[in-house]
Amino acid sequence: MRILILVAFLLVPALGLRDAWAQGHPVTPEAAAMRKTCADAMNADPTFAQAIVETINADTARQHRNAADDVAKNQKHVLGAYAAMWVLAAAFLIFMWRRQQKLVGEIAQLKRDLEAAAK
Repeated sequence: MRILILVAFLLVPALGLRDAWAQGHPVTPEAAAMRKTCADAMNADPTFAQAIVETINADTARQHRNAADDVAKNQKHVLGAYAAMWVLAAAFLIFMWRRQQKLVGEIAQLKRDLEAAAK
C-alpha cells in the first residue's frame, strides 16, 4: 500500500495531473452549456431555484443525520475493538514480564550450579 501511495505521488507531478486535481475537474463545453441552461432556468423562475435549494438542503441534512446515526451505531464496535486491543496488549506485556522473571530465575539457578560445580 505504501508503494502505491509513493508511486501515485511520483506519477502525479510527472504526468502533469497536479494542476487538474488542484483546480477540480476540467469543464468540458458540454458541461458548460448544461450549467448555463440550468442557471438560466433558475434565474427565470425563482420558485424553481428555491425548490432546488430546499431539496439540496433537505437532502444534505438527511445525509448528515444518516452519517451521524451510523457513527453513533458503530461507535460501540470501535470502542469494543480498542478495548480488545488494549486487553491483548496488556496480556502480552504481562506474559512477557512473567517470562522474563522466569528466565532471570533460571539464570540465577545456572549461576549457582556453575559456582557449585567449580568448587
